[in-house]
Amino acid sequence: MVEFWASVTDLISEEPRTGLRPLRHSKSGKSLTQALWLNNNVLNELKDFNQVISQLLEYPGNLAWIDLSFNDLTSIDPVLTTFFNLSVLYLHGNSIQRLGEVNKLAILPRLRSLTLHGNPIEEEKGYRTQVGTMSPAIALAFLPLVVTLLVRYRHHFRLLVRSVLLRSLRDCLSELRIEERAFSYVLTHALPGDPGHILTTLDHWSSHCEYLSHMGPVKGQILMRLVEEKAPACVLELGTYCAYSTLLIARALPAGSRLLTIEQDPRTAVVAEKLIRLAGFDERTVELIVGSTEEVIPRLRTQYQLSRADLVVLAHRPRCYLRDLQLLEAHALMPAGATVLADHVLFPGAPRFLQYAKSCGRYRCRLHHTGLPDFPAIKDGLVQLTYAGPG
Repeated sequence: MVEFWASVTDLISEEPRTGLRPLRHSKSGKSLTQALWLNNNVLNELKDFNQVISQLLEYPGNLAWIDLSFNDLTSIDPVLTTFFNLSVLYLHGNSIQRLGEVNKLAILPRLRSLTLHGNPIEEEKGYRTQVGTMSPAIALAFLPLVVTLLVRYRHHFRLLVRSVLLRSLRDCLSELRIEERAFSYVLTHALPGDPGHILTTLDHWSSHCEYLSHMGPVKGQILMRLVEEKAPACVLELGTYCAYSTLLIARALPAGSRLLTIEQDPRTAVVAEKLIRLAGFDERTVELIVGSTEEVIPRLRTQYQLSRADLVVLAHRPRCYLRDLQLLEAHALMPAGATVLADHVLFPGAPRFLQYAKSCGRYRCRLHHTGLPDFPAIKDGLVQLTYAGPG
């Protein structure tokens, strides 16, 4: 006999439906998911929705997909408008009667897919002409929100234009990547053998020519002070990119210290290698490894003779920070007292990494608040972790 949920509270006592992939859980037993399927039940209201999913999900605020199709909902509960990461909402096959109900969803900035077919609102006069992918009435409801977002996030919009749209256009026209164009500029304007002048030239290129998405001088000062303070014997950098942070580290290293830097993209690595050598650093000081961090980290001890990294700099993809930090722990590559410095933890952000660092009990955390280079209004930060050793 199939049982249907008549109340949201029924979720607490029911086992989740099995899917193609097994559901992951946190240490507290809560589900680690961004999707919630409540379809094909007899729900007619969403009373206690927030309280229930807080008991079931580790990060309820991350919900991006909610399926409430084929229930008995007569209206759109305001609770759905509190999930600002929501991008997909299925409401087809319910009992929603007023098209105006949909206007409540105008507050959701990331909502891109909404289904309404199979509701009584289909019988409302003008529904067929008003609703295609989105009716003009709904579009008008979204207009004030769009204007507000454009004003509030104008700096993000400028960043999008400079770092994505214009960059893609120039990549297409020049048949060169931005890193390669930046290197050509450095060759023309910078002094070989002078890492400080090369860094200044890259900053000038990013500010006046094309936005480079590099660490920049403000964060760079924090990194250099940390290297000078810790005087590490060996530094491991994950994510070389255009070698900006690599040159900062190498410049501040004490004599005899070593820097290993890993870059996944071979084409980017070629440019980075040229910049490193142009600055005057040889392979004994700075060794560039081409490959994915997931594959290289387990081979660091045997293939690259790295027994310990006193300082680890994470500057690649924030979504990979947690995985790579746990790999470093698993292979015992960080001694007690080692420092980990991670960039872009607030923008675009690394929430799972930060949550782990704060809750696992093996790190002391310090957050350095900064802005993006050339976009100081966009808040970002570097997090500095001090490793206490295995728990």
